Amino acid sequence: MPATDPIPFKRKAESLPELPGNSFTRLVLAKVIASLGHLKTRDVVEQLWPGDLILRAASAPAMTTVTGWAAELVHRIIADALTALGPDSSAVKVLSRGLVLAWNGAGQISAPGIVGSASNAGFVAEGAPIPVRQLLTSPCLLSPFKLASISVLTREMIESGNAERLVTDALTRSCGAALDVALFGSAAASAAQPAGLRSGIAATTPSASTDPFGAVFEDVTTLINAIAPVAGPGPYVIVANPGRAMMIRSRLPDDYQSVGLTLFGSAAVGNDIVAIAPAAVVSAFSPDPEIEAGTAGTLHMDTAPVADPGSTGDHKSLFQTESIAVKVRWPVSWALRNAAGVAWLTPIWK
Repeated sequence: MPATDPIPFKRKAESLPELPGNSFTRLVLAKVIASLGHLKTRDVVEQLWPGDLILRAASAPAMTTVTGWAAELVHRIIADALTALGPDSSAVKVLSRGLVLAWNGAGQISAPGIVGSASNAGFVAEGAPIPVRQLLTSPCLLSPFKLASISVLTREMIESGNAERLVTDALTRSCGAALDVALFGSAAASAAQPAGLRSGIAATTPSASTDPFGAVFEDVTTLINAIAPVAGPGPYVIVANPGRAMMIRSRLPDDYQSVGLTLFGSAAVGNDIVAIAPAAVVSAFSPDPEIEAGTAGTLHMDTAPVADPGSTGDHKSLFQTESIAVKVRWPVSWALRNAAGVAWLTPIWK
């Protein structure tokens, strides 16, 4: 793209502070603008953020498998992606505390399982033979699934000086909410998505105490004790709906985080409270989500769309309304390495 070509939007001299997950958000926006203008993503980055792209002399190609070259870059962008989605997703905060891997073109990833048991070791008398035990380590397999979303923005929004924030906001709200529902759910794995962390795990019995304060302590203690065989001394993560999460915070000591306990709020868990041992969760992300933007065609504006958008429901002509549909396709997957790393209950207190 020649230097004289118009720039879709230009950041003001008094640039706003960088957004969380800045590498990821700029990658998304650059791909949107490149798709709209039939440009190369590289050229868009050069024009909008020249300091972020450095051209050097010929060198060995960057490969995600080469340490000291692009291997670190892959994980950097994954981290930025998680940071970008984090403010709108408790699921991202949980996944980022576990083992995070990159797809790197793999068709399937095998991660070792975790089995903690006191019977795996013991004291042995002097001169006595040491028992040989075969540890049961069932691997968990991560199959490729995609997190996908379509958000519609007006052309004015894309071409404005706030495009970086507007596109990021649309992405985080859509993808973040979808991640929460899928990760904290109890649905079994399907052709569309991984199993929820609560899949196949029965609810723990809640406290029957009529004292609301006492019941909170008893329920939190019950959940932590349930995942302790995997989490050990911590960290522990508790997820509840925002109202209950606020209530739990107000009833726990101010220094509750000092014991390795972290509390997140998510509407995706409903009235339940979920405890998770981060060490029991492994996830895999693609560092380069596929971003497409379209200005023509018709969309079925529904969270449960049909294949033929003109056949039913509310549909929108992108061309006629000068709107832009931004489609995100992001390979994401996760697995539970040990079922004992998750426990949940439905409390009776309010």
